[in-house]
Amino acid sequence: MSLERREYETRPEKGSKGLRSVKLPGEQRHVDRSEPAADIARRLKVAKREKQLKDRVRG
Repeated sequence: MSLERREYETRPEKGSKGLRSVKLPGEQRHVDRSEPAADIARRLKVAKREKQLKDRVRG
């Protein structure tokens, strides 16, 4: 069991709820995003798999 704990800061702005300050791989700074963390993780996983497949096809 891991003792590491991650916290995400939420900043509601002007009626929009659930904005998260997120820094994705390859980005220079944090960006406010409203999409759930699970959707972000799924998108990154799909992109990684597509890149691996493309590299295998190239040889």
